Amino acid sequence: MRFHGVMAMVLVHDIDRATRFYRDVLGFTIQEESEDWVMFNEGVGLQVSPEPLPEHSASINAVQVALSVENVHESYDELIKRGIPFYLPPMESGGMLFATFRDTEGNLIQLVEMQ
Repeated sequence: MRFHGVMAMVLVHDIDRATRFYRDVLGFTIQEESEDWVMFNEGVGLQVSPEPLPEHSASINAVQVALSVENVHESYDELIKRGIPFYLPPMESGGMLFATFRDTEGNLIQLVEMQ
């Protein structure tokens, strides 16, 4: 078996709010959309959750999305200017530099720079 890529599906309560966040704040480009799901060219999809999601804890329905960037500090500064409050500022661990924030649905998103 050979994999050709990875796509992350993020379960959300409010598809319109989440779409605006990923499109307008993060700058993702919509590939396809319907009433209860959206696919972005960046390999991330949003889907309305069939179950209630906890707001501030991980669960089987929660996902952490890692976004690979060239420079975590520059991306962090740009997203701070766009109004994103970060959960964790840029830090190093295991040969990676990363910074973490939450989307509109409470899912963790990391900016990751391989060093």
